[in-house]
Amino acid sequence: MPIVICPTCGEDEDLSGSRRDDAILLTCGSCGHEWDRDTRLVCRLCGSEDIEGVPTSTLEEAGRAGVRTPSGIRLVYYCWKCRGNDVTSTAPQVGPNPPPGRSQDLRAFRGRSS
Repeated sequence: MPIVICPTCGEDEDLSGSRRDDAILLTCGSCGHEWDRDTRLVCRLCGSEDIEGVPTSTLEEAGRAGVRTPSGIRLVYYCWKCRGNDVTSTAPQVGPNPPPGRSQDLRAFRGRSS
């Protein structure tokens, strides 16, 4: 399932974009249509913008002598409204799920109100 498609012709491969403020200006190479793609994070389950990226694991790669070294952190986005997990991916998990990170009360821990 493509994440971005042209709203005019349905093209999903021949697309180009350039960043501008809080959006990306996309251009379809097939039909020439231009439109803005919002870069704000939105829950794919309920449409809420009340989501938070929670680090769930450290990405590693092989270093010297086979020792694993950190190369990044994987974030999973949790929706506080519908309690869905991984809500910005193409396969969000319907809630109610506890927040990632093994904390049943992550919002209270971070000082956020319900």
